[in-house]
Amino acid sequence: MKRSVSHRYVAIIICVTAIFVAADLVMLPLSDVTFSPSNWVYLLKAVPLVAFFVAAARIVEIRRPRFPDAMQTFLVRTVSSMENIGIFLMLFIPLSVASFLFMYLAANTTRPLMDAYLASFDAAVGFNWIRAVELANMVPSVAAVMVFCYAALAYQVPLAFLVHSLGGGRERMLELVALVAVSGLLTGVLMLIVPAAGAYSFHAPDHGIFSHFTGIGGLAHLSTLAQLRSSTPFTFVIGNTIGLTSFPSFHTALGIIITYNLRRSILFWPVAAINTMMILATVPEGGHFFADVLAGAAIAVVSVAVIRAVRAGPVVEIKQSAVSS
Repeated sequence: MKRSVSHRYVAIIICVTAIFVAADLVMLPLSDVTFSPSNWVYLLKAVPLVAFFVAAARIVEIRRPRFPDAMQTFLVRTVSSMENIGIFLMLFIPLSVASFLFMYLAANTTRPLMDAYLASFDAAVGFNWIRAVELANMVPSVAAVMVFCYAALAYQVPLAFLVHSLGGGRERMLELVALVAVSGLLTGVLMLIVPAAGAYSFHAPDHGIFSHFTGIGGLAHLSTLAQLRSSTPFTFVIGNTIGLTSFPSFHTALGIIITYNLRRSILFWPVAAINTMMILATVPEGGHFFADVLAGAAIAVVSVAVIRAVRAGPVVEIKQSAVSS
């Protein structure tokens, strides 16, 4: 029996999730972070949800032959869609919890922030962060579009998931989760190595400089980050999490990989346009250094290269036992 590309993607997702879980188990006892019992409730709530979609798909499949031929195509797609939703939830929820916990554990450090080095890199390549924000802020309509595009990224993963799930594109759906897993792992490693608070914290600009931006991406995480860095007890609750990663820019990485994942979809060009503007907005709206953006883009390129290599790898033959044959 041949191992499909989908099986390879699932293996990558499980492997990355296991790496995050292992790292969390090692780091948690050494940290000031407590894993709230409510997180187990969150995870357990997903079990009946996954079971519902898997069972519903199975029931429809069993009863499908009883329906007229005119409905067969619709029923086949329905079964596939329900299975896809169940598989997505089963893989994505544990990955999300494990990776978010790792992000909080990585931020729970007293090591000096390295924003000065990131600012020095920007200066070395001729990028003036303050001036860039001022220029983006000069035209209110452009700033409004940037703010919209930056916020729109939060809806793109579920959108891409729905497009692939309802369209029967299981392999492309699993590719998306695998890309998120690999890019998340690379982002977590760099975040652990290079602790940073972000450009808004470092440059501390007057509000007038970014008056047409919310600055939420560059400011909202600072209180949580300060608490984690203060060596005081902190309770991790998955429902209250916020993005803490300044370096690298995960917005940049995620925007690129979602666009890549939708390359054969009718949504490709609209998403490409939105994410191009979103990446530009990572500086004034997200509060990222230019170095963060470059690192995020590099992570996206490496993640895509890894997934392409996995997809193009040799087919593995899985031998069945003599008993089963």
